[in-house]
Amino acid sequence: MKRRIIIAVDAAAPRRDALDAVAALYRESTLEIAGIFIEDDNLERLATLPFAREIRLSGQQSAGLDPNLLRLQLDACAAEFEAIFRNARTALRRPVSFQVLRGDVLLALQQAAAETDLVVVGRSIARAGLRTWLGVQPEQLLTALAGSPTPAGLLFVHEPWASGGCVMVLDDGSDTAERAKAQAMAMAAADGLPLEFCRLAGSEVDGDYDEAEPVPAIANLEELRRHCQARDPRLLVLPDSPAVRECIDLCELLCDLPASVAITR
Repeated sequence: MKRRIIIAVDAAAPRRDALDAVAALYRESTLEIAGIFIEDDNLERLATLPFAREIRLSGQQSAGLDPNLLRLQLDACAAEFEAIFRNARTALRRPVSFQVLRGDVLLALQQAAAETDLVVVGRSIARAGLRTWLGVQPEQLLTALAGSPTPAGLLFVHEPWASGGCVMVLDDGSDTAERAKAQAMAMAAADGLPLEFCRLAGSEVDGDYDEAEPVPAIANLEELRRHCQARDPRLLVLPDSPAVRECIDLCELLCDLPASVAITR
């Protein structure tokens, strides 16, 4: 069965880390990869207003937003994105399509995710700040995609991808956790990294773990953050189950966790 993945790269720092993550995780020939670039039409409408101003990182304020200049910048950014995905066709050895979407960022991404197995979001924490991606907060992306009629799995690739020393998975004993463990094992094997487990406190997990090394129990978000800080994972894989959501605020987790995060459904 063909799997479909859509990839949205961070416009603030367009790198190919998200593609590298997909290449490591999925190697089957039946994979369909689609890259997207979303033009926020709210930004274009804002540029036509006489009171709109651009605030630069230097703190200086421009005389006003130039709609024509904004159009050129968006076109240049889309062309840079297209070049990244065009070059990826050779590296991934399979077709990679690319599409420019226009509209509300969250709605456009939600519509693109329909009938998709995995949505990959590249996010450069160093250059784009901790909380922005195409002008929206990453937790808004999580909420929007979770509300889709057929919610897809999510992979937030926090660039740079090639960092961290292990792949970590949180087990809560659910069927979703079994899929999360399979995904984590595939990623660990592909990148040659050790696989580490932790479990949700109070949950019943299967007994195939090494009894000589007790699996750490995680009761809440702060404990998970501390455990990640100590173990430095490249990727944290979480099952999107009611038990996990009750103990761990996934939206808050995405705000400042340096590790990339996969949310399995």
